[in-house]
Amino acid sequence: MEDEEEREVYNCEVKLREKPEKRKERVYIGCGAGFAGDRPIAALKLLKRVPKLDYLVLECLAERTLAHRYQLMLSGLDVGYDPRISEWMSLLLPLALEKGTCIITNMGAIDPIGAQQKVLDIANSLGLQITVAVAFEVIEAKEAGSRLLPKRSFIMEGGVSTYLGAAPIVQCLEKYKPDVIITSRVADAALFLAPMVYELGWNWTDFTQLAQGSLAGHLLECGCQLTGGYFMHPGDQYRQMSFQHLLDISLPFAIVDYDGKVSVAKADGTGGILNFSTCAEQLLYEIGDPGEYVTPDVILDVTDVSFDSLSSDKVLCHGAKPAVSCIPDKLLQLVPKDCGWKGWGEISYGGFGCVKRAEAAEFLVRSWMEELYPGVNRHIVSYIVGLDSLKATSINEMNLRSRDSADIRLHMDGLFELKDHAIHFVKEFTALYTNGPAGGGGIRLYIYIYSWFMSP
Repeated sequence: MEDEEEREVYNCEVKLREKPEKRKERVYIGCGAGFAGDRPIAALKLLKRVPKLDYLVLECLAERTLAHRYQLMLSGLDVGYDPRISEWMSLLLPLALEKGTCIITNMGAIDPIGAQQKVLDIANSLGLQITVAVAFEVIEAKEAGSRLLPKRSFIMEGGVSTYLGAAPIVQCLEKYKPDVIITSRVADAALFLAPMVYELGWNWTDFTQLAQGSLAGHLLECGCQLTGGYFMHPGDQYRQMSFQHLLDISLPFAIVDYDGKVSVAKADGTGGILNFSTCAEQLLYEIGDPGEYVTPDVILDVTDVSFDSLSSDKVLCHGAKPAVSCIPDKLLQLVPKDCGWKGWGEISYGGFGCVKRAEAAEFLVRSWMEELYPGVNRHIVSYIVGLDSLKATSINEMNLRSRDSADIRLHMDGLFELKDHAIHFVKEFTALYTNGPAGGGGIRLYIYIYSWFMSP
């Protein structure tokens, strides 16, 4: 691990690669995680089941999780990187090292340097010798009139975070040939694109290959969402799947050739579903304009993308191309915004009159809050789970009677400017136990500071 003062700092301007080396004709890249709450054991199964896997990407960072880590690190309550990195690396490192699979992850979040040291400590405890590279954004500050070298910090002022592209990861691969690469905020697809650029000898002006590679990254980035997760729906003939088939779902991987040919696959003979429908669903996920899907490395046009099933475990993906404007003129930055204090509570009621009792409970909590803090009710929303929580149907006397002898759950959610208001809200909600209507139980409460990352 290099001393912080010796770390190399690269300008974010992407320069053409000089005589890029084509190391492979084909590269195999797996997705081991699609979000922070994914399953490490599933990633280990993918490593075991796929004979050849050059890279395994753990995509565990989102705006919500980034905001949460920034919040905790700033308050001194927890580390700025994903604390589950210990669990993931302890499980995956031995086999990944044995198979020569490089792990790339954005679990570094706000503190990639801390994450690097944690992974090195884990490897040492396992008796493994590894190289861990880090790709992250820095800020250089220099006092006016000073001739001293700029002071570098990996935490941007105010927690600002930029969506980086594949270039810094490619630089890590070229310089260190590491076993693990840890990043801060990097665009999801770029985590997968970087090893393609490195191994296949692509340059930053090979826009057709970059488009196809980014398509592969976009399809992989949500893990099992490509292979039948979040897809199964009993009663729908196109999405029907047995429980056992869903249990044996496989994380996906991509097979990418030098010419940009892309196939996505799951481990042979595993459960789940990989077909036109699952690919199309994931293709449209978080897409704004399909003619101009912006990533830091290339702007994609996916309007002509199509999928051809080669087998029950493999799909050919083609048709991605660069948009008219091939690359963005600026990168997206995220700025943390303090939104106040969140306090919420839930309580269950069942049997005859359960809906009316839930309504009475809501009336009481709102009245108690208004008594002490007039006008605060405009910050509170309420709904009844099992009756109107989806806001998808109108409530009439008929469906009200049908639910009024079952079981429902009242949820009240407040976003307050002051911490004291949030604390008082959960106290008043707790008081329903002895001051509310009959038969309430299973109260759950939560309070936390609420922030979000927004683009400036």
